[in-house]
Amino acid sequence: MIRPDLPVLPLADLPGGPEPVVLCATARLALDLRRAHGDAQVARGAVTWRALQSSTPALWLDALVSRALLRGEIPPDAVAGGFLGHVQERNLWELAIARDAGAAAELFDREGMALAAMEAASLQRAWRIEVPEALHNAEYLTWRRWRDDVEATARAGGWRGVDEILAWRIACIERGVGGMGGLPARIGLAGFLMPDPLVSRLLLVLEARGVELFRVDFGCGVESVPRGVECPDAEAECRAAAAWVRQGLARAGGRPLRLRIAVAELPARRRPLEAALRDALQGDAVGAGWAAQEADYEFVGGEPLAAQPLVDVALALLQIFASPRRVAQASFGALLCAPGWSADVDEADARARLEAGLRQLLPPEAALERYRAAMGRLATRVPAPRLLAGLDALLDGARAATRRQAPSAWGRVFGDLLEALGWPGQRPLLAAEAGAVDELRELLGGLSALDAILGRVDRGEALRQLRRQCRDRAFRAQRRNPPRVEIGGLDEALAGAVDGLWVIGLNEGAWPPAPRPNPILPAELQRRAGVPAARADSLADAARETQALWRASAPEVVFSWSQAEGEKALRPSPLLAGIAVESSSASPSPPAAAAALEMIADSRAPELGADEEIHGGTGLLAAQAACPAWAFHQYRLGAAVLPAPTLGLDALARGSLLHAALEAFWVGRGLAELLAMGPELRAAEIARVVGLALADHERAAVEPLSPRLRALEARRLAELLAGWLDLEATRPPFRVLAREERHRLDIEGLPVSVVVDRVDELGDGRLAIIDYKSGRGDRSASWNAERILEPQLPIYAALAFPDREVAAVALARVTREEPAFLGVAADEGLLPGVKALDGQRRRYDAEQFPDWAALRALWAERLREVAREVKEGTAAVVFRNEADLKYCEVKPLLRLSERRQQWEDGR
Repeated sequence: MIRPDLPVLPLADLPGGPEPVVLCATARLALDLRRAHGDAQVARGAVTWRALQSSTPALWLDALVSRALLRGEIPPDAVAGGFLGHVQERNLWELAIARDAGAAAELFDREGMALAAMEAASLQRAWRIEVPEALHNAEYLTWRRWRDDVEATARAGGWRGVDEILAWRIACIERGVGGMGGLPARIGLAGFLMPDPLVSRLLLVLEARGVELFRVDFGCGVESVPRGVECPDAEAECRAAAAWVRQGLARAGGRPLRLRIAVAELPARRRPLEAALRDALQGDAVGAGWAAQEADYEFVGGEPLAAQPLVDVALALLQIFASPRRVAQASFGALLCAPGWSADVDEADARARLEAGLRQLLPPEAALERYRAAMGRLATRVPAPRLLAGLDALLDGARAATRRQAPSAWGRVFGDLLEALGWPGQRPLLAAEAGAVDELRELLGGLSALDAILGRVDRGEALRQLRRQCRDRAFRAQRRNPPRVEIGGLDEALAGAVDGLWVIGLNEGAWPPAPRPNPILPAELQRRAGVPAARADSLADAARETQALWRASAPEVVFSWSQAEGEKALRPSPLLAGIAVESSSASPSPPAAAAALEMIADSRAPELGADEEIHGGTGLLAAQAACPAWAFHQYRLGAAVLPAPTLGLDALARGSLLHAALEAFWVGRGLAELLAMGPELRAAEIARVVGLALADHERAAVEPLSPRLRALEARRLAELLAGWLDLEATRPPFRVLAREERHRLDIEGLPVSVVVDRVDELGDGRLAIIDYKSGRGDRSASWNAERILEPQLPIYAALAFPDREVAAVALARVTREEPAFLGVAADEGLLPGVKALDGQRRRYDAEQFPDWAALRALWAERLREVAREVKEGTAAVVFRNEADLKYCEVKPLLRLSERRQQWEDGR
């Protein structure tokens, strides 16, 4: 905190050049004061001027001492050993924690613990906190061991930490460094609100050396009267601020204007605020062509380098290189669909098709070799030679990589590997992308700074270091023009004057911020020492000073807060008492909101063309019966959900194995052959057909099942078949006439391909049609409905066998617990448990279904009506029961919520 008795000078009155120097609390403030000082000179009519020398104390001391070294004021041996940066010092603490905890270090957040330990050491040193022995608990003693370890390692290497470097540089000035014209006669101070022992020490030393200190007034020249805006929730706050920005820019027209939005808890509010600003200022920015256009707004603090798409792709590729034995298919699939590597333009379609194919061939996690093998097999139909060459390079690099080497060597390996993989892709880069690529390459080279600290490490540790540095580095893309709207956190709002300021999130608990004492040092000792972060009164005082600076920074100032967060009621900050309050009624885009909605009838698609092919078989008619829009989107437009990878065999594969085993068993057989088998022969035959089914499956798979999984699946199938054949043995005489027989039907001109699981010829020559199901549900319940949701067997019974008399249709529920036939028959006793039509009058009304012939005729009529709907293009979002859409793969395309709203509005 700066002495209040220091003289105050307006920023605009300061001359440029080497004097005076302005020391700022943050680098953001230093940069903005240079900008504001230049604007003031332009406003005064200056054509040329010398830039203001503004900097943070640490950067200014670094430059001052460096010049003194060059002039010979400081002997070279005074800096022998070296200075540690923040990243290097944090690694020293992590190594100390790992050595102390041993294997247990992997059980907790070592990175977070190292940061807390570093902060504790800095606080204890700066605020001279002495912990009495009575307060030496286990946590404190553990931390002290870490501290002693770090200090011993630093002494052995001749290294100085960040705080030690700053204190040494201040001591250099105290000893007379800068006496040869290095120290300015006057130094201004800006933005120092919190007490800081090192800054206070620096100012005392400067005054003792005869430097004149003064405070810099960087406000707009008037103190505004802020207004308060109360919003329903945080998203409404963001929309209100975006509407304020839009209105301000509209009023300014082409006149220069700078607005600022400061946000409490910015990381949590960034996405909704960005969305609100995009809607308000760039509502028509749709399509890739807008990507190169600069927005009117910018987040001045940037965002993590790791969040940049091309950097994220590079880190994902390196993660596969570091852990090639365990690659999640979700991550690998995202990489295949992502631009930024290999032939991302020329092979984009092939890569998307390969990703879809891998979902059906591999489990959720597999080794890189398995991905390469599967893609090699798929590539016979979907060629992607450059992609496969890149994966070969990745595999070769992973196999040939040295087990442990210096971080700098890993940096070169990582760089060479990315180049071999074609990163950052084929297309020309946008300016922001090129900047991100350059910064990642800089970090790869910067891994050499860790060589002396870490020594030889494995590739996983080297990648962890790189990933963390990408996460910690803030990236700001270079702009051609300065933004008219700047957004930042509350600390970033302390900057040069602007035309308007809106501060978001000033709720009780967030403003002033709650105390956050360091968890390692006793909190009471931190409060007694005066550590601001540990004292509520210090934080409140700083918040009041900050509000005063906000009021002075712009002629228009708005403070906003939320009324609620979910179900929790919120209150405004007590520091806002007395501010005039208004309720927010801003909408994100009034012009669009005011426009009349145009209603477009989309219940009918174009009629099915004469040359138009449509696939789907009975699934098409089932979807049309459930909801016409479902059938249109999935079967005519080809929309579909991608299959989810499964560990082992998924439900579809298990069902296919069951079908294959039953198909093989019934070759040339009927009831007589089944009954002629003794228990041992039947068991041997079951084992044989199960083996055939598994062998067929493995011939089509990328690799065979593991021995254990194969044995488990063989046992499951054998148990299912044994139980099912016991039920089949109770039937009247039959022989299996057809298995998995394909038919191509023409239903009202609609070609429908069907596969009949099984057709049995009964003793009297009539047919029983059977469809295997491995689930427990009973889909035959819809056979009496006007729209048949399970049309497979009704199609077979009514349309597939015009020259034969069908006497029964049934779903064969092949399950371990309750195997059963479910269906309907012309007479009793044809299939176990299947009643005749006359015995199911509660389901099949006698008026609609008087006899078996009428049932088949009505089925045919209803199926033809559904087929005609498909041909005519009926595609409305209508359904009897939303539960019928449970297995709909295109449900998001049905827009059910909008449809419900239309029903409620009577449209």
